[in-house]
Amino acid sequence: MSQGFAVTIVGAGVVGCALAWELARAGQEVLVLDKNPGVSQGENQSTRNSGVIHAGLYYDQQTRPLKAALCVEGSRLLYEFCERYGVPALKCGKLVVATREAELPMLERYLARAHENQVPAQLLNGAQATEREPQVQAVGALLLPTSGIIDAAALVHKLYALASKAGAQFVSHTEMIGAAPAAEGLEIEVQYRDGARDKFFSGRLINSAGLYADQVARMVDPDSPFRVDPLRGEAMKFYRTRRPEVELAGMNVYPTPKKVTTDQGTYFTVGVHLTPTLETGPQGSFGLGPVVTVGPLNRQARGREDYGGDFKPAAEFFEQVVDFFPSLRLEDLEPHQVGIQARLVGHQDFVMQFCPSQPRCLNLLGIDSPGLTSAMALARRARAMLLD
Repeated sequence: MSQGFAVTIVGAGVVGCALAWELARAGQEVLVLDKNPGVSQGENQSTRNSGVIHAGLYYDQQTRPLKAALCVEGSRLLYEFCERYGVPALKCGKLVVATREAELPMLERYLARAHENQVPAQLLNGAQATEREPQVQAVGALLLPTSGIIDAAALVHKLYALASKAGAQFVSHTEMIGAAPAAEGLEIEVQYRDGARDKFFSGRLINSAGLYADQVARMVDPDSPFRVDPLRGEAMKFYRTRRPEVELAGMNVYPTPKKVTTDQGTYFTVGVHLTPTLETGPQGSFGLGPVVTVGPLNRQARGREDYGGDFKPAAEFFEQVVDFFPSLRLEDLEPHQVGIQARLVGHQDFVMQFCPSQPRCLNLLGIDSPGLTSAMALARRARAMLLD
């Protein structure tokens, strides 16, 4: 692999694969590196998430302008992509519910934000919310018809296949371990699975390494100030087909956002929510599956690969949703999955910027939620920054 490449992308998650496709079909010679065993599996953040296509409700234009813009644009692009390439996705809608009168002003606040972000939204009373999800109890709700769900693994694999067909080269089990300035580019050092090392030239470098993006940024610039603080999110699940009382119509159901204050600052959390899943049938057909996920409950990760260990008690998940979903029983819940978010210390928004000391490196940092929804828009913007 000692030959040179026009662009090297570090990280073959959903954003890295979308970038590879965008650049390869623009005529760029692209190499994608990933330290995981399979470059089309989208391990880490890309598939260990709720699989929600967000409408763009939660991100204000003052403190999170990139998330506000790219989530809305990305949602539209994602639905178009899934329709064209047969990736399972369903525009099932979302209810953000209030269970107490005191929460209704917060719904009004987010309705105004939806209008600001040009996100379709409608305020419902409790009876109207129950018409859409009969098992959900609320005194009011915000309806977001453009929210949905997606098979995230199928999305990553399709992007990988399209990028490969367009000429991008993917190398798995290969970790970038160094970068040094070179004439008209960078000298990239990698380490293979067997411990062997190699160096090659790259005209441009895109850091799309997710949980490890801060480490890659420091390989290029040791003075890079960015630091990822991994956040572990745990999810339970139940089977909506086991009892009529838990048979949901199939919408995403979220609580009213709540204010949380930590040592990282004050922010609003979207809360533990109900998310339906998709089930693939014969000949590529798909529909709602029997599983509904409940989560995530977040806590500080013990490391960037903290996927094992015990879940929080099921009772903690139950307590978060029983007010708006009273038919659920504690014994309905069982562990589903763990995901780790690449939370960037001191930054609520995505960071897309060229390295100050090495402008041939484009860093994409803090690509946590709504990174899956925003992936296509992120890739388009990064391509424009790189080529224009």
